[in-house]
Amino acid sequence: MSISAKAFCIILLLAAAVRLTLVFGFHHYEIGRPEPIRIAISLAAKGSFADPYAIPTGPTAHTAPLYPALIAPLYAFCGDARRADFARFALSAVAASVEYALLPLVASALGLGLWPGILAGLGGALIPLQLWPECMGEFETTWTALFLELVTILFARFLRAPRLDSKCAVRWGLLWGVGLLLAPSVLSVLVGFCAIGGWKLRPGARAAGRWLAVFSATVLLVLAPWLIRNYRQLGGVFLVRDDFGLELSDSNHDGASPDATENMAQPYYAAEHPHFSAAAAREIQRIGELAFERQKLRQALAWIRRNPRKFGSLTIARAWTFWFPRVPRFRWVFWTATAAAFAGLVLLGVYSRLAAAVLATVLAGYSAVYCVIQNSLRYQHPVWWIQVLLMGWTAYLIL
Repeated sequence: MSISAKAFCIILLLAAAVRLTLVFGFHHYEIGRPEPIRIAISLAAKGSFADPYAIPTGPTAHTAPLYPALIAPLYAFCGDARRADFARFALSAVAASVEYALLPLVASALGLGLWPGILAGLGGALIPLQLWPECMGEFETTWTALFLELVTILFARFLRAPRLDSKCAVRWGLLWGVGLLLAPSVLSVLVGFCAIGGWKLRPGARAAGRWLAVFSATVLLVLAPWLIRNYRQLGGVFLVRDDFGLELSDSNHDGASPDATENMAQPYYAAEHPHFSAAAAREIQRIGELAFERQKLRQALAWIRRNPRKFGSLTIARAWTFWFPRVPRFRWVFWTATAAAFAGLVLLGVYSRLAAAVLATVLAGYSAVYCVIQNSLRYQHPVWWIQVLLMGWTAYLIL
């Protein structure tokens, strides 16, 4: 067995042991029913992608389809019961463990060697700072992190040995189509990767253009069934999810906080968000989900036009809280980790501009939308593995 395979197995087992022990041995869990779980239960019970809110509201595109579909079999087999939730916890904990086990492969693909990735993987495995977003499985957070790791590995390898044939473009199109059905927020990362690839491949611009055309067509083919379903059931065309208006409205109003957890504790949230407010959910029943979302978008944009300075200060505060989250415990640890990761990114830029550019593109691309909408620790988790890797890189340089 190679060193990379041994490292993968050891880190995976350590990470899974720590997380499963904390969740099931020390009962560090909570059973919640956010929108993806409600949709998964609806899929399991009725076969319909629907009813994410306080009361049944019918077909929805509030979340992307892949994650609810992934966990729906758990609720089909176990029913709407604690054992289904426990199975979800276990699945998410194992997926999170794979995140750390992949770090040596990420480091190797970026040209950093295995050992920075091994150090990072062991540190992330043994110190579960993000236990809740990793292991509760209430959202697609962990799986988005895995997707971003996978495409980073493949993209780094692609840049070293580019292949511009149609088969390669189709494979990439299938992968990114699936990624967008998991979390459309990865689109900005894709745009950044296209920019890096375009710069790297500029001598062969014509071949790269053909490759991009095949890639784009494949992505659209993967998305097409979901887009058609949304047009038929919800009455409009949009990119995967229709909830941006609601998210923008919840994030930009009088008294809004940059932190999602703080916003949820306010009366505004209880009155306006259909997950908590039966009145808001009944409005969706009356006018339809897409009309409700467009109404919320107009409301949010009107508030932004009336309050440009407040919106600007919220935008800056959200950019800060994404990287320096307002967690109730061990805040200094998270803030120190972020500072160390950014220092590691600067050091990496001296060693390899390309590796630094790839990781910075993922960091900046994924976090961009959270400058205009509220965020908290779970929103940061899909790029937490990069912070861990950069800390491992820094530790490797020091040692």
